[in-house]
This record gives sequence, structure tokens and C-alpha cells, in this order.
Amino acid sequence: MSEDNMDMNKSLVTVETDPEAETPKPARKKPNRKSYSTVWNYFTKQMGADGKEKACCNLCNREYLVSPVFGTTNLHRHIEHHHIPKGRNVGPIMVARAVPVQPANLAPNPKPFKYDEAAFKDNLTRAIVQHEYKYELLEEDGMKKILTTICPDLKFLDTGTVKSDVVKLYEKERKKVLLLFEKLARRVSLSIDLWTNVKTEEYICVTAHYIDRDWKLQKRILNFKYIPSPHDGASLTGFISSLFKSWRVENKLFCITVDDALSDDTLVDIYKAQLNGKKALLLQGKFFSCKCCARVVNLIVHEALKNIDLIVYKIRECVKYVKGSPDRKKKFLDCAKKYNIDIDLGLRQDIPTKWRTTYLMIESILPYKDAFNDLQNRDASFTDCLDSNEWQFIEKMYKFLKIIYDATCTFSTATYPTANLCFQAICKIQYVLKEESRGMDEIIQSVATKMLSIFDSYWREFSTILSVAVVLDPRYKLDLVDYAFEKIQKEEKEFYVNLVRQSLYGIFNEYKANLASSSKSKDKERKPEGKSELDRYLEEPKSDWDKPLEVLEWWKENQPRFPELAKMARDILAIPICPADPESAFSIGGKVLDQYRGSLKPDELEALICTKDWLFPSEGSDGKGEDIGLKVELN
Repeated sequence: MSEDNMDMNKSLVTVETDPEAETPKPARKKPNRKSYSTVWNYFTKQMGADGKEKACCNLCNREYLVSPVFGTTNLHRHIEHHHIPKGRNVGPIMVARAVPVQPANLAPNPKPFKYDEAAFKDNLTRAIVQHEYKYELLEEDGMKKILTTICPDLKFLDTGTVKSDVVKLYEKERKKVLLLFEKLARRVSLSIDLWTNVKTEEYICVTAHYIDRDWKLQKRILNFKYIPSPHDGASLTGFISSLFKSWRVENKLFCITVDDALSDDTLVDIYKAQLNGKKALLLQGKFFSCKCCARVVNLIVHEALKNIDLIVYKIRECVKYVKGSPDRKKKFLDCAKKYNIDIDLGLRQDIPTKWRTTYLMIESILPYKDAFNDLQNRDASFTDCLDSNEWQFIEKMYKFLKIIYDATCTFSTATYPTANLCFQAICKIQYVLKEESRGMDEIIQSVATKMLSIFDSYWREFSTILSVAVVLDPRYKLDLVDYAFEKIQKEEKEFYVNLVRQSLYGIFNEYKANLASSSKSKDKERKPEGKSELDRYLEEPKSDWDKPLEVLEWWKENQPRFPELAKMARDILAIPICPADPESAFSIGGKVLDQYRGSLKPDELEALICTKDWLFPSEGSDGKGEDIGLKVELN
């Protein structure tokens, strides 16, 4: 038992002792005394809403009517029943009048609870943003009952006020984010994504990516704007340019990645020309435009799935059939047991727009090949089973897709998806596509050739910046670039490796020049240079490639040795080549707003999405978590 409770118990059970108590005294009239009982150390008198005087418990806020008729018996009983630990035998409660004791854990005569309207509004607004509760939350009867139980005096807010409070919070937080970018002494890369609602109305989401002073990869959603239709490259350029100007980041841009649905060369070219006119870009914008490698992977996987769509449809129907009724599941279970197949593996039902779930569905069905064939023989109503040729083909495609899936996982599951992670995965995919396009299987060869055609157009345009990013990984440097081009483009290896080296030194020299111009006062004391920081970095032994390494942590620790190169690494590693959202790495569908978000007005939607991203970044922009499809349990 705590000392606080012991003190309270002592004060309640102390019996008044009087050495003359045994000597009878003549009866006399009791004087008028007010609230002499020690019980008032635990209660405070206050006027109730009904105009009647109440005794409010200082420990739990329970109220009792104050009346000479009732006395203090009910107050004693409350203390005994509710605030003395169970199991402690204290006998009848007798309160000492001579020695009033105040509980140690209770301030003298604490003030009763007072409703703080400002605090309630602020916490409500933040909760609506964080959890995306409906604005009409306080108008629901159930919520009203809950809140009035807690606070009868609560003033309910109408929906319009709640919406207004969310917008005010957005404007308040926007000023903080704007100040952050004004003070940011480094370049920023931006990604522009297209979203639609159920009415097919279009929105663009602009996200800034940068590495902070603690070498942590950060992102901030700057805008989520409705795009008026119709629009073309020129009109979009003006629209997007105005957004960038409002955030004052135009002179700090390094690179932008544009959604495929918005990938209009006109947009990028016009804006690039505008920024070059202001001399705002490095190397005249040589690396200003880029694509997220996950989107390219999604395109080539989509091409592969198009060639097996009929087989995938049949697999999907197989899974649906088994889960359709307990009787079917039992029949299938018997078939699986007959062939000693592990029933704990289960089957997966896919989400057609998420190729990861389709891949996992294919993976889940292959061990049950014999069970499905047997089910077809037992159940005449089961007509969607794959034939022997289809089973053989899907097994080959699975092995093919597995390589792409595993490669994609290397960057989609990273805590900090920095730009260096993509090079190795992309090279591995390209190598497999080249090998399969020259293979003996005509069908696989045909699929791989189509996929390679899509892939090559991306590789030609963006292989250089991918290569530069991986050079800044101290485990690989230029060695991995040399090895990769030997494998995938042996005939042109020397050309590509030299191109990477030239680009690497070109970017570094520009950073070096900018850094020198910003510290002219030290020029007179500058010592003659020997090897550059980049030379020294490349010549030093590489870190162990087979040991875990956080690239950003490495640069944080080594920044004092390579201040110029670290500044360059900070900007390049922040390029959104890898997806910030893991699930987008496996999505072949467009980004569609859910029904609730799609029902909001444009300004309300932007306020909700941006404020949530700023205040609760760990929960993600949608807070929905990853979705890998429905698992059908068999046991």
C-alpha cells in the first residue's frame, strides 16, 4: 500500500481520545458549528447547475447533495467504499475532529474540473486530421452521448466550424513548413503525382524530398491541388510553376520526377528552359528530369501480365471457387491431404491493380497444382482448372516474375529509400530480360523482348544519374558500375563508364565552385590543392559490401573529411528514384482517392492531406498500410 493511502486511512480511522471521556457530564446544548468534520478534507462544497449546494469529492469528482437532513454519513460511506484499499479492515469509519489530516497526494481544496473550450477544439481538430474522422463526427448521436457523459457543459461544434478549424490548422502549419524551406541550405527534389476521384476529376500531389541536417531522408507534401480541365503541357507548366514559386523553392531545385500520366515532355522542357534562364539549375538541368524506377518496373510487369491475363483469370477463379463454400473447401482440403500438401500455406486472392498481390497469388497456387487437378476430377462444377500446358507456362512465368519481385523488394522495403538502392536492382532486371529475350522458350522470349523494349528507353535516359547515385555508396563506388556494364552492355561498356565518370566529376566541380564562391573571404588563406575530395573518396578502400550499412549514416560520420562531396551526396541521394510509398512499387493502377476524400471540396482535401503529412509523417499520407491481398485459410 502506498504511503499516500496509509496517510488517508490513518486520518479516517483516528479515534478522538479524551482522558476524561469515561466521566459522564451533564447534557448541554450543542453549539452551532459549520463543517467541522474532517471529511471536508476530502470534499469541496460548490453550487450545482440546479442551484442546490453539492459536496464534490476531491478524489473522483463524485457529487452529493448537501443537507442538514443527510449530514455527512453518506460522505463517510463514499470515502470508505471508494478510496480505502479493499481488504483493509478499518472497522466503522470515525473521523477525528481534533487532528484533520490532508492526503499527501492531494492539493488543498483542489479546484473542480473546468471545461477548456480552446483545448477541446485544438485536440478535436488534430484528431480529425490524424485519423481522418468525418467532419460530421460531433453531430452523430452516439458521440454526443459519450461526450456529454464526460462533460455535461460541452459546447458542440457544427460541421462548418470543424472544417474551418482544420483549414486554420493547415494555414498555421504551412507557415512553419514554408519557413523550413526558406532556411534550407541545400537543394530539393520534387515528385509530381496524378490522382483522380471517382468522378475522374484530377488532382496533382507535389512532394518535396530532401536530406536534413541529421542526414535523415525527409519528405513533405507541399500541395494537393485540383487541376481544372482541359489542360495541356503549357498550362500545366504555368500551374506547377506558380506552386513552386509559392514555396520559394525554384532556386533550390535539383530534380523533379513526373507521374507517367503527366509525363509530357512539353511540361518538363518549358519549365527547364525557364529555370535555365534564371541560372537556377546545375549543369543546365542535365539531370533535372527523372523517373521513379518503380514506375518503370510496374510498366514492364504490366506488359508481362497482359500476356498471361487468361491464365491469371483462371487462377483467380480457382481461388474464388475454393473459398466459395465450406463444402468446396472441404473437398479441396481432402485433395491436398491426399498428396501430402501443407495446408497451412493457404491460398491468396489478389487485387488486380496490385501486381505484388497477383504474384503472391500465383506463388500460393503452385504448391496445390495436384490438388486442383484432383478437385477437377471429383467436382464436375469446377471448370476453371488450368490444363497441363498452362501449369507449365505459369511455372516458368513465376520464376521470371520472382526475379523482378525480389529486385523490387530491395528498394521498396528500405527504411530510407535513397537513390543508390535502385541501380543494382535495375541492372539485375535488365540482365534477366536480355537473357530471356535470347532464350529458347518462344513465349517467354516474346514477353521478355517486349518488356526489354520498354525498359531500354528508360535505361538510356536515366542510367547515368542512377550510376552516379550508386558511386556515392561507399560499398560499391565505381566498381559496381564497371561490373554492371560489363554484364548488360559489354560492347558499349567503355562509353557508358566514361560517361558516368564525366558526369560525376562535372557535378562535383559545380558543387565545389559554388561552395568556393560562398566563402570568398577564405580564398586568400586557401592552400594549393592536391587531390580533390572526390579523388580521395574513390581511391580509399570500399566498405564491406556484404555487411549492413546505412549510407546516410556513413556520410554523416564522414562529412568532416569530405565537406564538398558530402554536400553533393546529400542532394543526389535524396532524388526520388525509389518510391517513398512501398506499395506504389507494386501498383499497376492509377492513384485513386477513396470515397471520403473524394467527397471533400478541393481546399478541404488539400488541408487534410497536407496537414496530416506535416503533423503525423510516420503514419504516411494515407495511413492505410500495405495490402498484400486476402489469404484464404484452408485448415
